[in-house]
Amino acid sequence: MIILLIRGNILGLLMFVAVSPIALIGGFLLKLADPITMCCVGVALVAIDLLVRFRSRPSKGWLTQREFGGTLFFLPVWAFGIVVVCLNIAKALLR
Repeated sequence: MIILLIRGNILGLLMFVAVSPIALIGGFLLKLADPITMCCVGVALVAIDLLVRFRSRPSKGWLTQREFGGTLFFLPVWAFGIVVVCLNIAKALLR
């Protein structure tokens, strides 16, 4: 059981590392606003995790169980992506 937790978290961390160039390019090179850059990061996280999970679609619980995709702590990576998008949309609207 511990191995599955570690494997899921490592895959989740690798997904975050994979989308970090979006933040680097958008924030530092293109000088885009933070909400725009971070919304792109969130959408990329959702897309990457759902692509990995889509391979296990016939299995029960493919969308939420840690065996089928990346997790960070206890949440699937796609949920973190949605949270990132929602927080940055709220930040952009409250300015």
